[in-house]
Amino acid sequence: MKLCLSTKNQEMRNLLFIILICFANSLTAQTIAEKPTGERKGFIFGLGIGAGVLTLQTHDTTQIGFSTSLPNIKIGYLLNKKIAFFALLPGATYQQAGKTRGFEGIQLACQYWIKEKWWLMGGTGLTFDAPAFYTVKDPKTAEFYTGFPSYSFATGYECWRKGRFAIDIQYRIFMGKSNLLNNVERLGISNMFIFGFNWY
Repeated sequence: MKLCLSTKNQEMRNLLFIILICFANSLTAQTIAEKPTGERKGFIFGLGIGAGVLTLQTHDTTQIGFSTSLPNIKIGYLLNKKIAFFALLPGATYQQAGKTRGFEGIQLACQYWIKEKWWLMGGTGLTFDAPAFYTVKDPKTAEFYTGFPSYSFATGYECWRKGRFAIDIQYRIFMGKSNLLNNVERLGISNMFIFGFNWY
């Protein structure tokens, strides 16, 4: 099944892409050298909280809406001060039948620091489409779906850092599909702006 984006959705994606390009240009145009405040090394643990737009398509029905993203966990290891590999749990929430669900994933990802504070990230793995844990009363009746593959691409900038703790501002796009009942697929794309809290 191919994801047929509506005109409104396409315009929204174009706007987010323009914002991303402007953000990247502003970083590359920076000419003032920044001194590192602490070496990145060893294990990495991160939490993120953010918001954005989630687009879901099931059959010929497209749902577009505001979404939150929490907690966006990542756990991994820094090979050196520029490259890290980790397990990533990206995702976004949506409403269905008056209940909150998550369109999320579990992925293996790589993060690379282009400059001292600016990084790029890419990952791939499984999609999880499930009720928010706090809404589940009986796990046996919960509608829990998975799918493969899912992808994440992100860029971020560390706006504050002290020792081995850093706060960054991120833009991330997450794409995945979940396999519903009767061979039906749900395709999703989320565009999120996230505040990340990281311990190196």
